[in-house]
Amino acid sequence: MMRQIDFHKNSNNALPDILNFRDIGGIISDEENSCLRHGRVFRSGRLSDLVENDLRLLDGLGVTSIFDLRARREREADRTIWRGGGVETHVFRPGHKRRLVDMAQDYPATPAGAEALMRDFYAELPRTMAHVFGELLVRISQGAFPCIIHCSAGKDRTGMAVALLLAALGCGREAIVADYVASAHARRIEGAMVRSVVRDESVARFRARYPADALAVMTDARPDFILSALDAIDGDWGGMAPYLDGIGVTAPVVARLRADLLENMEGQRL
Repeated sequence: MMRQIDFHKNSNNALPDILNFRDIGGIISDEENSCLRHGRVFRSGRLSDLVENDLRLLDGLGVTSIFDLRARREREADRTIWRGGGVETHVFRPGHKRRLVDMAQDYPATPAGAEALMRDFYAELPRTMAHVFGELLVRISQGAFPCIIHCSAGKDRTGMAVALLLAALGCGREAIVADYVASAHARRIEGAMVRSVVRDESVARFRARYPADALAVMTDARPDFILSALDAIDGDWGGMAPYLDGIGVTAPVVARLRADLLENMEGQRL
């Protein structure tokens, strides 16, 4: 029988040795004075650089599903070395019109240019990865939890997916932004992001073009980035509810998510 870890006793809900790994449990929802249940949804960077202690900790979380948001070439270059007993891994076809590293060629190679790039990249995510986010949330509503949602660094694609999950669960912008910016404090995130985009002949162009101070902007988790995505949803779809409905996260799906993933402030399921 799998050993269960009382994960939420960790004061920052994180496993510090695993890249950008944390439990999103405890985040406050506006839905009936409730919060997210602990031990149901974890977010992370890649699961390829793990040591024996990391594997033991993951074994104790009771995870049944992994949602790997990386492209095929990323998965092949950094293979997940933890699968867990009976864990199902979900992968997705790419949705980006252009990769971030390719978009970067059209922006000034300055910190201001990098910030504009990231805002525009995030504004595109709700559309370019709509099929991914819709399937992910529907699968969770069908019982695919406890789960880990991850990409290479656990910031951009994972950040957007978790933001949408939090929105579906009734969390306001303040809670969504607070969870997103926590990735800025993750160790080793800069190297993970560079590895996620720098893998082919575009490497030389990218690295030669963008100095360290501009690259630091891209690897940051600034509120404006995730807010650009939320603003795009409001502007292009008329709000979060129509957007979620449009990607298949209908009212019954939202109701199931809230029933399974929320509890009241006394720790009782709604």
